[in-house]
Amino acid sequence: MGTKLVERGITRYDIDEQGTYGFMMRISRDGNHINEFFSDKNNGGKRKALSAARVRYKDLKDSLPPPKTTKGIKTARNQTGIVGVHLAVCESIYGEKYSSYCASWKTADGSRNKLSFSFKKYGKIKAWELACLARQLESTDRDRVEKLHKKRKKAKVKIAPAPKTTNLGTKKAVKKKPATKKSATKKKASKVVVSRNGKPLKKKVAKKKAKKKR
Repeated sequence: MGTKLVERGITRYDIDEQGTYGFMMRISRDGNHINEFFSDKNNGGKRKALSAARVRYKDLKDSLPPPKTTKGIKTARNQTGIVGVHLAVCESIYGEKYSSYCASWKTADGSRNKLSFSFKKYGKIKAWELACLARQLESTDRDRVEKLHKKRKKAKVKIAPAPKTTNLGTKKAVKKKPATKKSATKKKASKVVVSRNGKPLKKKVAKKKAKKKR
């Protein structure tokens, strides 16, 4: 069977080749890792081994300092001024580009939630305000966010202003310089008449044309 994650911090080991059967408890704090193995044999069976691993994980989690987190801290990558809110520019299968403000955050179990508000449906300013509110509430309930936004608007609660530009997080379009017209046009190459001996008769033809004009 190998290994299988049972729950956060606890992994099941069933390795027949090594005769390893039990649960590995793992917890990390500030770069330090604590690993402890609880075998089925030494703990009186599979259920008791799992129970012992859970108790040990809980004890360490309560006694150790809380892990450092970047939640709420604005990093250099942030371009909107609000943590957890960014501009998303996507392209449909038909080649049409559309923009939206997206709120994202991490949940207690380590997964990531997000909720987007498109410019097309809400307009740029309202989409921004809704995304900021969704990030503040950490809620994916769109109706709840919209209702609370409506109440705040009536109460005239101040909301962070939207960024001035709409191309945040996207590559700037490079303007191509217009092609300059060449002052001198290429002259059309005149046909060269070749005589039997292989010598060009271009000069002779030019002289004959000049005589006719006279």
